[in-house]
Amino acid sequence: MFEAQLGSPCVYASLGARALGASVVVGSKVGRDVTREHLRLLTRQRVDTSYVRRTDGLSTAFRISYEDGERSMWTTSRCQPLTRSDLASFPQSSSLHLGPILNEIPQSLAVWLTGRDTITCLDPQGYLRRTLRDGRVARLKWRNDRLLRRLDVLKLSEDEAAVVLGRRLSARKLGTLGPEVILITKGGSGTTMWSKAEGMFRVPAFKTHVRDPTGAGDALVGAMLVTLARTGDLLWSVAVGSAVASFVVERVGPTNFGTAKQVQKRANVIVDGAFKVKS
Repeated sequence: MFEAQLGSPCVYASLGARALGASVVVGSKVGRDVTREHLRLLTRQRVDTSYVRRTDGLSTAFRISYEDGERSMWTTSRCQPLTRSDLASFPQSSSLHLGPILNEIPQSLAVWLTGRDTITCLDPQGYLRRTLRDGRVARLKWRNDRLLRRLDVLKLSEDEAAVVLGRRLSARKLGTLGPEVILITKGGSGTTMWSKAEGMFRVPAFKTHVRDPTGAGDALVGAMLVTLARTGDLLWSVAVGSAVASFVVERVGPTNFGTAKQVQKRANVIVDGAFKVKS
């Protein structure tokens, strides 16, 4: 028995940002299976969904299972991709997160969006996936140097980093990708943070009971971008993002992101445990 949950980077990243009181606008495309009642999860939290476009088909959806900490996914439906006209009047913002889950944001469109005067972040998970004949989602090699060079922040999971960079990570390898900042999330092992200006740090995860890890990385990015735009302090921003993610994993679905006061308390613990990695 599988329980349907409304997910996607749009949901988790936007609610992660809203947990810190940020003004958030979502640009996405959904099918007829996503109703106004579904979107009320966002609108009740005052997320602007006026740039969510509808199509007659179905939204992108996966069946996900976890076994011994390993995630398996099957594609059950796929939405039409976003177009430039869908986002032509999308408002300017202090930060922009691009989160394709199965190529819904064409890479040419992603390049165009990086031309905005803002902090631009990409989680390329949707570019590293392909659907096999039985519906199972498999890894796909990916590297778009033109897009990577135009990013401010690149966020990868540990497995995705291995596909893009190889198994052995180093500051030198990270520096060849192009973005000013690279985040590699490692679940309960925390986050590796690298920047051209500050070098490499290990940022621990907050120790808590993990019930469902889905969306934690997206929530981390949403909160991190808001904090970075406000403070310019990268290490603190990643600690805040990690704190928000720690609340997400404690429940199933996008239901718990912590209060600003709770997030700050956990972020203080996290940043105290961070350390620089000699390269």
